[in-house]
Amino acid sequence: MFHFKFRIVLFIGLYVITAGWNLKMENSPYILFKEEWKAEDPIIPPLRTQITDTTSTLTNAQKSSLTDTLIAFEKRKGSQIAVLIVGSTGDWAIEEYAVKVFETWKLGRKGIDDGILIVVAIQDHKTRIEVGYGLEGTIPDAIAKRIIEEFMIPRFREGNYFQGISDGIDKLILKIDGEELSKTGASASLSDINVDSPITEEDLRTVEQKDDSDKDILDKYIVFLAGLFFAIFAISIIIAVFIGSGIFGIIVLTGLVFFMVILSESTILGIGFLILWILFFSMLAYYLREKIMRPRSFWDYILFGRPHTRNSSSSRNGGISLDSSSSWSSSSSSSGSSWSGGGGSSGGGGASGSW
Repeated sequence: MFHFKFRIVLFIGLYVITAGWNLKMENSPYILFKEEWKAEDPIIPPLRTQITDTTSTLTNAQKSSLTDTLIAFEKRKGSQIAVLIVGSTGDWAIEEYAVKVFETWKLGRKGIDDGILIVVAIQDHKTRIEVGYGLEGTIPDAIAKRIIEEFMIPRFREGNYFQGISDGIDKLILKIDGEELSKTGASASLSDINVDSPITEEDLRTVEQKDDSDKDILDKYIVFLAGLFFAIFAISIIIAVFIGSGIFGIIVLTGLVFFMVILSESTILGIGFLILWILFFSMLAYYLREKIMRPRSFWDYILFGRPHTRNSSSSRNGGISLDSSSSWSSSSSSSGSSWSGGGGSSGGGGASGSW
């Protein structure tokens, strides 16, 4: 019974150590169950002009140039395009943050919803084009993604954020100019984007298929590794810790700490459900082991280690028993402009990219 209690203490000790280590490090890539905690409302700067730069990345001349372009476009077409540059979106994914900003700023004309928002998160190395309902047919997700990946991100990687944003705006304007926007809010039909490199339907399918393929491969790889580690260490724990030591004992000792790091991420009120299941089956296995004794062969000693002898006069087989030894908060620059959104809403469409 002493050995059994020692195993329970060992499990609890390793669990506490690994859980404490992860809390100290505050970031572990091994997550089985994780509840996301984030602020109820992200910090959204007020809308005063077409270009809102909370990071002072753009110079005044660059902001003035982009603003003039967007004002001229709005007077000519009626659609609104706004740009927001932040350091980070914090706990919010850039897609969620862009929707929140779009809904707060109400870009586009009311009833037509022909607004577009470009969000650039410098520190996160992420960008997003959020498209209103009235422009989803003109700028579908695949077109927005093509603009981001081919015209914006290459400039961002060079550190030229002004040129990347400028190129993205130019391509969006060229695309919208190729369509007659509906005055009732109905979506326009899809046409080829008017850029230097024409986009065909085959190109769009290729982009979508590539993204899906990459994601599928990554998902399968992660699932395979997780299953492999779980199988190896689960079997090792059951055989080595609760039957004996030997070769299986070495396997479990080298893998137990890593396995516990994974399990320590699965916590509710500080207790991992998988740990509880392991402890339950551990006690069950120990009980069965004590009830069912069997002679040991040479390979039993090699694989599971040396047993210890228990002195008991009532033991029919000499009292042989198996022993197991161990086991974003930047402020927006004030401006005298009173430009505001026209009451439009986001359609949830668009695309994101990172660099």
